Amino acid sequence: MTLQFTRVVADENVPKEVVELLKGMDFKEVYWILERKPGISDTDVWRIATEKTAVLITGDLRLLPQLAENQVIYGPDILEYSTKGFTKNELQDAQVMSFLMKWIFSNGHHRGREHLKLRIEGTVKTRRQLWGQERLRRRRRI
Repeated sequence: MTLQFTRVVADENVPKEVVELLKGMDFKEVYWILERKPGISDTDVWRIATEKTAVLITGDLRLLPQLAENQVIYGPDILEYSTKGFTKNELQDAQVMSFLMKWIFSNGHHRGREHLKLRIEGTVKTRRQLWGQERLRRRRRI
């Protein structure tokens, strides 16, 4: 694995287990906001990642809407991670995220990607709700 030139800035919402996994990989630097500058603004997190020419890993889906056009276009590569419809205990968030980070970085899937969004979505529906949704989908196809 050749990661020695890659830096990572992990937002404070990235679980400790994931940060420890990243620190165990061959990154030049893993900068965890929770350790170094907890409570700073989202734009400050973005600025740190930009200054370090680092991949920014965050679970904050409100980050991009706060940024100006130039910040998005000329800012750091970003990896957004979100879970919707699951509680942290159901999903074992840190375990899943650690697995995904290891897979992404170990296999080079982060290279050439300016924005990578991983979204795990869980929904709970009754069979009637599910059938109603399927029936609408089928009608649209006709």
